[in-house]
Amino acid sequence: MMINSNDSKNYCPKIRDDLLFKEMDDGGVVYIPATEECHSLNATSAYIWALCDGRHSVDSIIAAIKEDFNKFDVSPEDAVIDLLKQLQNKNLLEDK
Repeated sequence: MMINSNDSKNYCPKIRDDLLFKEMDDGGVVYIPATEECHSLNATSAYIWALCDGRHSVDSIIAAIKEDFNKFDVSPEDAVIDLLKQLQNKNLLEDK
């Protein structure tokens, strides 16, 4: 499923099982063993990454961000969806 702001709120993104993640003080690093690629994530992105477990919907990820990172001037909905799209476009999420 392609992630967008209209029809994917119930979609539960899941990171690929073959990826490795190393948590760091200021975020984390995703490593793809097959291609030896690395992707760095800031703290908020790493938090979202951890919620991409196949059980949390896009809506629940947005709600968690609002609750745990309550320093937003505007709703983080678009930023969360944009990040999930980036993860999907980089083939870091499982296809459903």
